[in-house]
Amino acid sequence: MQVALVGLGVMGKNLALNLIEKGLTLVAYDTNPDAGEELLSCAKTQGTAERLHIVSDLHDMVRRLEAPRSILLLVPAGELVDRVCQDLVDAGVGKDDIIVDCGNSNYKDGIARKLKYQNKFEFATMGISGGAEGARHGPAMMASGSEGGWERIESSFEKVAASYNGESCFARVGQSASGHFVKMVHNGIEYALMQLIAEIYQLLRLGAGKTPQQIAEIFDTWSEGELNSYLLAISSHILKLETTDGKALVDLIDNKVGAKGTGLWTAQNALELGIAVPSLVAAVQARHLTNTGDTHAAKEMTYAAKATERLDIDLDELKDAFHLASLLCYRQGLALIKGASRAHQWKVDLAKTLQTWRAGCIIRADYLDQIAEGVEFIDTLDTQVKALRRITGAAVSTGLAFPVLSATQNYLATLSTPSNGHLVQAQRDYFGEHGIKTHSGEVCHLTDLVEIDAKVR
Repeated sequence: MQVALVGLGVMGKNLALNLIEKGLTLVAYDTNPDAGEELLSCAKTQGTAERLHIVSDLHDMVRRLEAPRSILLLVPAGELVDRVCQDLVDAGVGKDDIIVDCGNSNYKDGIARKLKYQNKFEFATMGISGGAEGARHGPAMMASGSEGGWERIESSFEKVAASYNGESCFARVGQSASGHFVKMVHNGIEYALMQLIAEIYQLLRLGAGKTPQQIAEIFDTWSEGELNSYLLAISSHILKLETTDGKALVDLIDNKVGAKGTGLWTAQNALELGIAVPSLVAAVQARHLTNTGDTHAAKEMTYAAKATERLDIDLDELKDAFHLASLLCYRQGLALIKGASRAHQWKVDLAKTLQTWRAGCIIRADYLDQIAEGVEFIDTLDTQVKALRRITGAAVSTGLAFPVLSATQNYLATLSTPSNGHLVQAQRDYFGEHGIKTHSGEVCHLTDLVEIDAKVR
């Protein structure tokens, strides 16, 4: 199997080493010649340099590939992807060749590119998760696009990807640019889970007065059971790190949180599609709030420091609350994927999507089997539901901030208890004549049901 790869940054270099280690012959290109030399040096060290060909330009790369060609792009999202695609057309790629955008591109760009290049080559997308380590030793790979080009290469990528219980974490999850949408939502879930773990840490640290080492031990205990996950494991490891003079390393880190955009895209697309993912949106906003001091509105968004309160926490109850909140973060993400698939007619396979997340990626967790069981399983978790209510209430009473924990409790409560939407809809009709629907199904206005005093109006 022969593949080309354009872009030898951190992800590109590590994926290239993975590809040739798994037996593929690779033609690689980067505008920076030093990147190619570094890759070649690494390949020699691992004894696979005979399967690697570094080229100095795209024309040479296209000439070296046997048709039909398979070319992977690992370049920064945006205009550069289009520039490389056009350069490849100029270099001689044809209609039977497949070019796969493996970067963190916006899925809307992928839809546009599929139409733009449909008579020049086959454009496909693939989201890759796992960071540099995953790319090197086995990432989660969420591919999409038509079957023509993928049929030639998917068996190879099944070997390159991570595996879980003998099954590959590579899958073509759906049509068009759904691979990038699934990866975007994966990142949105990642935002929520990271923030949720940080909130549990905050509750234990400032609410219950525990040390970072003690919290790490609690996380380790949870990880011994069904809550084992990559993010919980690295959080425990971080909390154990200390300086040479015994200070917790986490206390030396600035409180501002960065972001690269996929979490924001998740929130924006959920709002556009009308699908509620409050835990994911709250996580994005939580990051924004850590950076308010850098905004023009800083003075309007900065308040005097407030005292907080301590409380006693039942660790078993906290564990149950965290368990349910984690499940609900995933379920919100899957609901968004399902809604987008329906709207765009992508035919996304949620079972395949979950399979790609089982290993290699940032949101891998042992409880993904429970996620797969769906709402029916969550409806059986009565103990966890009560724990989430009590823990959320107690947490908020400390005066500390718990955006994702609160949003997750509100999400579940809104969907499982009586709603207040009838009053809001009545308000809308009162001032805007938007209409109301009665329990009998009749669509009318408030004035059709009762005479409203004009003075109130």
